[in-house]
Amino acid sequence: MSVKEFLVLFLVCVIWGMHFIVMKVTVGNTAPPLFYAAVRMTIVMVLLLPWLKWHAGSMRYVLMAGLGYGALNYAFMFPAMGMTTAAAGAITIELYVPFSIILSVIWLGDRIGPKRIFGIALAFLGVTVIAMGKPDETAGPLFLMGIILMVGAAMSEAVGAVLVKKVTGIKPLALLAWFAVVGTVVLWVLTWQIEDNQMQSFAPENRMNFLWALLYSALLVSVVAHASYYWLLQRLPIYIVSTSGLMTTVVAIAAGHYILGEALTPQLLMGAALTLLGIGFILYSRAKRAEDPPLPINEI
Repeated sequence: MSVKEFLVLFLVCVIWGMHFIVMKVTVGNTAPPLFYAAVRMTIVMVLLLPWLKWHAGSMRYVLMAGLGYGALNYAFMFPAMGMTTAAAGAITIELYVPFSIILSVIWLGDRIGPKRIFGIALAFLGVTVIAMGKPDETAGPLFLMGIILMVGAAMSEAVGAVLVKKVTGIKPLALLAWFAVVGTVVLWVLTWQIEDNQMQSFAPENRMNFLWALLYSALLVSVVAHASYYWLLQRLPIYIVSTSGLMTTVVAIAAGHYILGEALTPQLLMGAALTLLGIGFILYSRAKRAEDPPLPINEI
């Protein structure tokens, strides 16, 4: 890995890790979570319109994957960030990796060895430790519900990842464009059915914070980070690029502590260690199988 490639990988991890801070602050103080997600996906859709083309024969799986990647994951994730902490959310969302492997076994007939089984068990154990621990003071009163919703977000991403495996011949940005379309439609319906006071996001005291959060989410996270991720995939071994999820989680934990004042409780640290160790076992086992496709992107 060259210095340039390392710096790009580090930048991707920082952008994704800091997004947990942006989400936590925004849904906690500035905007309803589903409204925030809907506006974000609308901006992404507009930016990716040049890549939006109909792909005959593949659209069934593209649109179904879009429900997981572009709609349901955000429908669970953004509300969850108002209930849990940035660190706990970042750790829990990593369950998308073991979920995607489990679903690949069930739906695609993939096989997994003892290392992956051990890694999957450790990852789930780690999140359980966090969920059962005493919530941090910066979390909402519905901390456990936030963890459950974040697990739902991880499962949604995993479903999208497995469905994407059935899609061939479509470039990543074209897939992201359709995911943004599906997300835009679903999230707008959800926010108008479930939430209210959406326009308060544009009140004078909230306007700038909301706009900066949208720019960060839509431009840096969805465009810059993803384009950089695919650039890395073209140049580096898959198992190296896949470690971005681990580094992203570490960045989110550190940023949550130093920026938001989240406590590094023993339960959090133990749960983080178990979960990241479990993901590490999964990545290590995949490193020996060159035929494996990249792990699904932690679409945050």
